[in-house]
Amino acid sequence: MDSTKRERYRSLFTLIIAAGAIYPLLYLRQNFEGPLIDALGITLETLNEAGSILGIVFMLSYVPSGWLTDRIDSIKLIIGSLIATGLLGLYFAQLPNPEVVMWIFAAWGITTGLTFWAALIKEVNQLAKHDEQGRFFGFLEGGRGLVEALLATAAVALFTSLLPGPESTTREAMVAVIYFYSCMVLVIAGITALMIRSERKITEVIDVPQTSTFDAFKEVAQNPKIWLAIICVLTGYQFLWATYSFSGYLQTQWGMSASVAATLTLAKLWMRPVGAVTAGFLGDRFQVNRILSWSLLISSAATACLAFSPHFANATLILVILVGVGLGTYSSRGLYWAILDDCNIKARHKGIAIGFISLLAFTPEVYLPKLNSILVSAWPNGGGYVAYFSLVAGCGLAGALAAHRIELATKL
Repeated sequence: MDSTKRERYRSLFTLIIAAGAIYPLLYLRQNFEGPLIDALGITLETLNEAGSILGIVFMLSYVPSGWLTDRIDSIKLIIGSLIATGLLGLYFAQLPNPEVVMWIFAAWGITTGLTFWAALIKEVNQLAKHDEQGRFFGFLEGGRGLVEALLATAAVALFTSLLPGPESTTREAMVAVIYFYSCMVLVIAGITALMIRSERKITEVIDVPQTSTFDAFKEVAQNPKIWLAIICVLTGYQFLWATYSFSGYLQTQWGMSASVAATLTLAKLWMRPVGAVTAGFLGDRFQVNRILSWSLLISSAATACLAFSPHFANATLILVILVGVGLGTYSSRGLYWAILDDCNIKARHKGIAIGFISLLAFTPEVYLPKLNSILVSAWPNGGGYVAYFSLVAGCGLAGALAAHRIELATKL
């Protein structure tokens, strides 16, 4: 491996660690919802409201994030985001009042959305050569999932080690977890600054005349491949959100215990590094869009099987289905940003393109939870879940077709 290639992979490895470390701090509720609520002295509704504020800031930040990363060195944005997120975490560890908590979540939306997201995707896109896009984004998705899992394991171990005594120590244990995540983010900010050279020039800003923001946005919006990419990302993201309902579905409709349902769905999570990395290499070998199309088809088929499986099916069959969903879902997540290289977007407009795609394609986090609630309430006997999973599976077919259309257009 030549020195330039080693440097690119070293930079990718550093970005994977940064991406895996920055977001868990925002989503502590995944593993510590109860202790977090108790430590902050708030209600579940208040925590949900903070999460909603975070989501709103994300949606408002996507396009400006792309504009910003077209004008400022993405590495500087990434390092600044890590530092700001970590410092906010240290303040969060002081367990402020609910009003301040809302402002912290809003600020996190800026430091991980406005200044981080598009910069991360664009940096990985620029690091990878055209025939490496699949593996680089596969490594990014699978690698950050592994980093999140390792950090979560360490955080849970820390939390439980501080709880040998009475329940009154829960608050101190939760504070220790927040400090752990915050300090890790700050340490990784330093590592990123040391490991990745940020002094390189952004050729699309310096060497190429800039078009106006409106003209850049117009060029992106008029590109038919961008709209096909939006369909691919949106339908792939829908599968991810659908998996959040699997545990509840297995418990309420199949009568499984919480521990059995959690064990079965855990297998799906381990498909993240396996599916994303494998799909990345297959994408570079057999074309990214083709493998993305097959990944979405696998997700559709497996999700439909889960919806229509007879209730006398055993746990082994359900495990196989969940593994299939995990493989398809995380394979598509590892590939759908790699198709950006086939969309014929000028380098100086890729930030705008990333922001525009994100703005529309990540809307499932807004409407899917509400749609799930509506359908399950309308058909509480299991029909609601069948309708929900069937709809997501059907949309996945549209995503597979869109990926196929990009592949055909690329060949012309």
